[in-house]
Amino acid sequence: MSGSATPCQTCRDVEVSKFLSLGMQPACHFPGNATEVDDEQFYPLDLGFCAKCSLVQIMQPVDERVLFSDGYHHIAGLTNSYRQHVRGLAGELAALHNCRSQRRSAIEIGSNDGSLLDALGEHGFDAVGVDPCGTVSPGGRPVVRDYFSSELARRLLTTTGPADVVLALNTLAHISNLHDFLRGIGSILSDGGSFVSESHYLPELLESLQYDFAYHEHSRYYSLTALDAAFKPHGLEIYRVQRIPTHGGSVRVYAGFEGAHEVHDSVVAIRSYENALGLTSETVYSEFAARVENHRARFRGMLKELSSNGSRIAGASFPARAVTLLNYCSLGPADIDFISEISQLKIGRLSPGTHIPIVRQNELCGPEQPPYALLLSWHIADELISRLRTEGFTGKFIVPLPEPWITS
Repeated sequence: MSGSATPCQTCRDVEVSKFLSLGMQPACHFPGNATEVDDEQFYPLDLGFCAKCSLVQIMQPVDERVLFSDGYHHIAGLTNSYRQHVRGLAGELAALHNCRSQRRSAIEIGSNDGSLLDALGEHGFDAVGVDPCGTVSPGGRPVVRDYFSSELARRLLTTTGPADVVLALNTLAHISNLHDFLRGIGSILSDGGSFVSESHYLPELLESLQYDFAYHEHSRYYSLTALDAAFKPHGLEIYRVQRIPTHGGSVRVYAGFEGAHEVHDSVVAIRSYENALGLTSETVYSEFAARVENHRARFRGMLKELSSNGSRIAGASFPARAVTLLNYCSLGPADIDFISEISQLKIGRLSPGTHIPIVRQNELCGPEQPPYALLLSWHIADELISRLRTEGFTGKFIVPLPEPWITS
């Protein structure tokens, strides 16, 4: 493991140690023609960790204004499991903030397609979204199309007033300036309010070898230890923690101003758990890097063996994490015929970097279907397999991670 002069994005006075290079990777923008292929930009994807706060981070992050533009192709509410997830969260927050007796205000940062905004509205919140690429929700909840910052927070205060709940689901990893973002949270949150975030959980990513969740949209990968270190300078205290299954393993964190909420036993339990894992130890990350390199060799070997026997392979669904998996493993049109999708924003375009055609799902499930479907959204394998079987796919499924295997 080599040292680095890169400062920790949280601590700022601690140098980050590089432990894994995933090569030159494109942003998750889907080229639609030869000109867009020629214009595609690649950036180094190297991961490092901070020995002080345990934050795992990209060594050379790409600015959020490059990554999250009008070409952003993610739609949060496409899966039934995620829609159920946000409805459950909205109900929990309504009970926590007693929305039966009084309507409460909520701001969601990174509101995307408005799935959570509508769920919050149904549970008694006056909800507003903030998202540079977002849309007004199906239920008509308004969205401020801008990047959240301390300056935007000050402007929002004049129109919305302090918020009882501020939410950032799968957003903390995306932002370029973490400390300015948290300053904005501190200025817009009401005295007894809750800042609720969900982030991919570092111990889960390490345990289940989720290196495909390292991509340029995610500058940081959090443990509770790392979140504590980021929140404290801004007067925010974590008072409740939940481990949740979304996106292959995440952590939901409730924070408020110091002393405003009773600290739940879950915080003590998770801190103890993380201390036992040794997340500030170099050994944890060097072992992870070795497992990643070994997986690449075995996964490529499996696919090459199938194709050498004349078997056709297609991809099923294209989440952003597939950018890293396909590019790091050097898998292109010679290995994978096409990738099926249900998102109209991706169909008819090419996979970033590897340029595999993305087609409608009926091409995977129709009469000319291939014998193998590679589940790029392997973290929701059960849901995806059930859907594809219902739609007529009769072949076998390849699950790439944590261990590559083929279903019966």
